[in-house]
Amino acid sequence: MRAAKLTTVTLLTFSAAMSVCGCEEPRRPKPPRPTTKPEAAGPAWTAAQVAVIEGMDVPESVVVDPTTGVIYVSNVEAGEGQYWADDGKGFIGRILPGGKLDQLRWKSGAETFRLNAPKGMCVYAGTLYVADNSRVCRLALDPAGAEGPVKGLQGERLNDVATDGAAVYVSDTGAGKIYKIDGRAISELKAPDGVNGITFHGDKMYAVSWALHDVFEIDPAGKADPKGFGLAKHFKALDGIEVLDDGTFIVSDFDGNKVCTISADRKTVHTLCTPKTPADIGLARRSGMMYVPQFMHKSVVVYKLEKK
Repeated sequence: MRAAKLTTVTLLTFSAAMSVCGCEEPRRPKPPRPTTKPEAAGPAWTAAQVAVIEGMDVPESVVVDPTTGVIYVSNVEAGEGQYWADDGKGFIGRILPGGKLDQLRWKSGAETFRLNAPKGMCVYAGTLYVADNSRVCRLALDPAGAEGPVKGLQGERLNDVATDGAAVYVSDTGAGKIYKIDGRAISELKAPDGVNGITFHGDKMYAVSWALHDVFEIDPAGKADPKGFGLAKHFKALDGIEVLDDGTFIVSDFDGNKVCTISADRKTVHTLCTPKTPADIGLARRSGMMYVPQFMHKSVVVYKLEKK
């Protein structure tokens, strides 16, 4: 017992001496913090294929009439290298809301003009506006509608058409411009090089660039420069764009053979589905259907969109 007490006293004295001379026992290093980043959240939307509408001839764009639910498909009807030829061969197909092909060649123009290589479309004021190479054509959806090319607009390679409910806008991939058609007035907006698909979400306008592989916010007033999302590394050749009600972007990557979602904060990209050569997509918002024209595969693939 005495020896044990002496040992204890000796240890206490040694510890006190270490403290007086400024020396301390070395501390054990803390384990390193984990460097792995948390996994990104999964996709908020899914797309289930429900049908394939065959028999098209180089389908480029699909638009859904928000009033009737009728679907229109532009067909370039040309071989490779002739997609911008003024050959008078293009036509518009019509599909009923249930997905049944109603008329393959619903319109190929009017008595006074023929379509050449119709591409992007939008429905505005009872009229289907169609980008047709260097001009925009109007096709009547009802007997009272106007038909014929829009006067005063001569573009290089007009590609997609959209409306904000007050005017019609058309992208010019060749010139890198967007034109605004407001009655008889034609004005220009700043756009990225190779601008392709365009769309609106509320009062915001968006576009994709075929050449720059990115998505851009566009100033509808034509004053501010286009603002890129910084997502070019994800895509090869962007064609179409739409925005869902929750702010999620949907874009088609023609050369990438995929349709992707982009989160509303413009940061996260997910592959939604993988059709071949997807061009300008169309949405039936009430039914949740998405129509994807397979440009080089003569068909339109129909998907049902679901939010997780």
